[in-house]
Amino acid sequence: IALPIPLEPPTMIIFFTMLTIFWFYGIWQVHSIGEVSNSTRILIDGMNLMYKFPDLAFMLVEFRIDDARAGLLAYLWQFYHDKKDIQVLVFFDGRKTNNEDCYSESYEGMSVHYSHEKKADELIIGYLTLAPVPSQCLVITSDKEIINFARRIGAKRISSEDFHKDWVSFVEAESDTVENQVKEGLAEMPEKDYWAKQFLT
Repeated sequence: IALPIPLEPPTMIIFFTMLTIFWFYGIWQVHSIGEVSNSTRILIDGMNLMYKFPDLAFMLVEFRIDDARAGLLAYLWQFYHDKKDIQVLVFFDGRKTNNEDCYSESYEGMSVHYSHEKKADELIIGYLTLAPVPSQCLVITSDKEIINFARRIGAKRISSEDFHKDWVSFVEAESDTVENQVKEGLAEMPEKDYWAKQFLT
């Protein structure tokens, strides 16, 4: 942000504090219009969660952060897309790309936020601070600072490790359901799954 006149240190602190408040308030407002009062807002610490998925963690080690983010969003959509009365917000550290000034965007009904020079932890805590009913928020992270803050204000918590276990159980159950439907003639097995079964089993 280019300022037209230089600011004294105290004025500068007030300016950037207000700017941060407006940013958090803007994120909250996006998810407050037209929602049912008992909807659950699921706040996801993206970087923290990506490291719990072995394939995504491998991408991060190879500095393929765009691929890892895309993979996590696809997994989250798979897990949440048919669940009702929820709003999913994913917070990533840093920028979307070095050349983009994107702070927030939508992905398949989920809201994705980039922290830029801040930490994603700050955005999550800022969002929780503005939540009128913290108990309607569920935070997915293993970050102790976020977990402790969420506990103090009465927000729900689940560790990234536990979420990954739930996701694996969900995917396995889905796979079993499709396989049973194929056996009963109620559905066709996707071609890639058919050939994988022929050569990998």
